[in-house]
Amino acid sequence: MDSVKQNQISIIVFSKDRPLQLHAYLESLFLFSDAGQDMVTVLCCETERIRYAKLMQRFPQVKWVKENNFEMDLKQIISDAGEYIMFGCDDVVFTRKFSLEKAAKYLRDNSQVFGYSMRLGENIRPVPENLSSNDTVLEWNWDCAFQHYNYPWELDCTMYRKEDVLRMTMEEADAIKNPNYYEAMITSDNREKRIMRPNMASNKQAGCAIVITVNRVQETHQNGFDDSMLTDIYSLDRLYNDEDNTLDIEKIASVGNSVIHVGAEYFLLRKKAKGYEPDSLKVKKKKVKEFAGKLTRFPRRVYRHFERRSYEKGRYADRLNILNTEDTLSVLEEEKISFLRYGDGEIALMQGNSIPFQEYDPKLAKRLRKLLRTDIDGLRIGIPYYYMHPVKQLNEFTATFARALAVQRRFLCKNCSKDMVYMDTCITQVYQTYEKYDFKRYYRRMQKLLGERHVTIVCGAGVFDRLEHKAYDVCKSVEFVTAPSMNAFAEYDRLLQAVLKTSRKRLVCIVLGPTAKVLVCDLHRKGYQAWDMGHYFKDYDAYIRKKPRTADEIARFYKPD
Repeated sequence: MDSVKQNQISIIVFSKDRPLQLHAYLESLFLFSDAGQDMVTVLCCETERIRYAKLMQRFPQVKWVKENNFEMDLKQIISDAGEYIMFGCDDVVFTRKFSLEKAAKYLRDNSQVFGYSMRLGENIRPVPENLSSNDTVLEWNWDCAFQHYNYPWELDCTMYRKEDVLRMTMEEADAIKNPNYYEAMITSDNREKRIMRPNMASNKQAGCAIVITVNRVQETHQNGFDDSMLTDIYSLDRLYNDEDNTLDIEKIASVGNSVIHVGAEYFLLRKKAKGYEPDSLKVKKKKVKEFAGKLTRFPRRVYRHFERRSYEKGRYADRLNILNTEDTLSVLEEEKISFLRYGDGEIALMQGNSIPFQEYDPKLAKRLRKLLRTDIDGLRIGIPYYYMHPVKQLNEFTATFARALAVQRRFLCKNCSKDMVYMDTCITQVYQTYEKYDFKRYYRRMQKLLGERHVTIVCGAGVFDRLEHKAYDVCKSVEFVTAPSMNAFAEYDRLLQAVLKTSRKRLVCIVLGPTAKVLVCDLHRKGYQAWDMGHYFKDYDAYIRKKPRTADEIARFYKPD
């Protein structure tokens, strides 16, 4: 049969505050595939001080759409697209040759196939049974038990038919506020009803893309770009726009992969060449630099190894007095207290770094440092119990993260008070933290605490829109004070005054990242009872829905709403 023409294929890429990574996506796309710039539309959301202009000049034939209203913009782009649509996200890097034309042709010729994935292949194991007679294509039934292969609707790099995409998008009843909402409209509960085709396909031999997860996406689980945690959007913007750094996609491609989501070891930068150097001199300099780098990194690696061993053997357990999750819950039941919680996001801010939803603010950082040692009657401070104690019941994702917290442990030992008794930060995200726990009993007790109160909730706009099960429905009454979803501390005075207009008899539940810590303290001083609820409402919804807790799902859980 005739091949699929290029003008029948469209690529829709989502980007928010990541010009450095988006450069790598586009560069690798055009290097490894048959895509042209005119096939690509980028829907980008640009925070103040994040600059896309340089990237736009580098790829002038790409269609750039600055987000105004995500849902309206998305529907218009889909409407204008060709018959086949491949979605993309700015943390994807392509690593092997692939053909969009081949993928579109396979979809055209095989009506039972819903999507053609560029990230899957026999290097991602375990591999389901191959249903394809084509020697170069892997086809399988997506309603299977194989991790990665049972996720038919995703936005990283899978091609779908426009007719399917348009139908699902237009029939979605809930608001589609950003890519996370868009991907989450197809769930394990509804996908059999909403996806009409039973199979998926990919290149057989190997996937052609990886997802490099270096950006910090929330305040309690960092990624491993470096120990100083300079993975915030502002630091990476400076790397690209001010220091002329780009990701070295050829070197990244040469590493190889057996998983989809990879970490800092794939975040390989290339310095911009300055002047001409003979090839032999380049090689010598490179070898000297690599050897010097190994010498420099060796002591750090040795330290990390022994620090991790110390943690695993429980040698930090007596450094600070931290209640475990169970004892923390008992305190909430027995005492009328206010509480606030620290995670690695607050530590990053106190060290002078920004995080994705809160730019560094010296006033906020100073207050956070002071609060770590603040001992006020009725106000309790939380830090994660598992940061200092090796807890066996953690899920694999959290346990792996816990072993890599040398910087955070050192910071807490230095800046916390040894005379204070701290609560456990993880009281508000038990389902995402533990593999084994008496979840039923825990949620029954937490819901009873909420059910007895009239509650004021302070939260970012839209953070609860995707929840199917709202934990606050048990409250006697609920009022909302809406805050910005990013850099909320910039409007701190307004938020404080808004809450002060409510009754002191109401429990104030705050879902506002680092800003919540300061707000809890100031409200407590004014006679309010305030709780820093963190991820509790999302965690409760995930538990009731029995959402899986794979590494991918937990990372997705912590992405900003």
